[in-house]
Amino acid sequence: MGKTAQDDGDIFGVVGFLSHFSDLTDGRHAGKVVYPLDEVLLLAVLAVLAGAGTFTDIASVGGIFAALDADPLQRCFVAWVDW
Repeated sequence: MGKTAQDDGDIFGVVGFLSHFSDLTDGRHAGKVVYPLDEVLLLAVLAVLAGAGTFTDIASVGGIFAALDADPLQRCFVAWVDW
């Protein structure tokens, strides 16, 4: 059975979520980064949980996703979902 947030003091599993994406390379130009990638990914997941039904619903972060390599992103996401 997967870990829960209470197992390690992690609030709502956020640290566990972020750990699955720690190896993802951020393709954005460092000088133009306003928000860290892990925070953007977390906000995107929270948007979906809050009812965002399409990618355009979270389009405000779309430029960040365009800079990511889709295969590593998918591997990170699947690892998190299987956690």
